[in-house]
Amino acid sequence: MKNQIIAASGSIQGLSELDDEIKSLYRTIWEIPQRALLDMAADRAAFIDQSQSLNVFMSDPTASKITSMHFYGWKKGLKTGMYYLRSRPAVDAIKFTVDQQALVESLKKQALVAGVVKQQTKITTENINGVTTPEVESPKLDEADQAALDAIMCSLENKDACVMCSG
Repeated sequence: MKNQIIAASGSIQGLSELDDEIKSLYRTIWEIPQRALLDMAADRAAFIDQSQSLNVFMSDPTASKITSMHFYGWKKGLKTGMYYLRSRPAVDAIKFTVDQQALVESLKKQALVAGVVKQQTKITTENINGVTTPEVESPKLDEADQAALDAIMCSLENKDACVMCSG
């Protein structure tokens, strides 16, 4: 689970093991509605003599979103609409501490539990007495899901295929 959280840049929203109450309680700044931050800043403004440094976080800022945010803050009575505008980086940082093999294995398990299985192969086994048991189904991922899982693995031998290594 730790590897999945680090790989998701701290977000737990994609973890199926956690219930919705925990997911709503622990959100990253990118998952919190910025309107709520502006509302809280407006609530604090009555107790501040001058102005407050309000950082606004937008994943993909556009002129219309920023204008809308400024007008909303102005209508709420904020003195400073925005101190810093924080946006997501074009490329995430390399996560050296993530055990890539363990991450792939946990993602495979999640995919199987979530019902992503499209094909199943049938295997027969023999018990101690030499009697063949009924067919046991072994889940198998389809090509698209397997390719997505393989893309997670960074290979130093194939740096051109990796967004993190190709610089």
